[in-house]
Amino acid sequence: MARNNPYALSVDLKADTMTVDVLVRERETDELIDEHSFPASSVHEDLRNMVGLYGLSKLLQDRSSDVKTGPEKLSAMKGVAEQLASGQWQKERKVGAPTVSAEVEALAQFKSISIPQAQAALRRYDKAAREQILGHEQIVALAKTIREARVDEEVADLSDLAGEAQTAVEVATA
Repeated sequence: MARNNPYALSVDLKADTMTVDVLVRERETDELIDEHSFPASSVHEDLRNMVGLYGLSKLLQDRSSDVKTGPEKLSAMKGVAEQLASGQWQKERKVGAPTVSAEVEALAQFKSISIPQAQAALRRYDKAAREQILGHEQIVALAKTIREARVDEEVADLSDLAGEAQTAVEVATA
């Protein structure tokens, strides 16, 4: 039986004040239970570089978490580092960006089946078997090609069908 935590935690990074602000709220009522602000300046001077490196390490790992460990993972981490080096905190995603992993799309292409068929077929296997299937050399190579193609992929213009309901939406991901 799953236990639901009655509390919700929000963590906000405040670059203007160089603080990490944490709020604890009661889920049901949204009542603020406790809060605390952790200033970066409170970290001992001897540890600040290590804390910065730890944060960078977490960013590289978290933002490449959709890629399986291996050469592709390192490539994804390099992409995150390049993004940060360019001054971009969040990667902008194009509206309508793919919601299926490159590996599942690659499997569908490799087996000449639809993406929903590939997803249904994968559900028949346990986690270890799915990892083996998606880690197959040819699937990995196809997935790499798909990921590279997605970077420059143009989003189709559907404005002629949208009429007056046109709204431009940009989705940012962490």
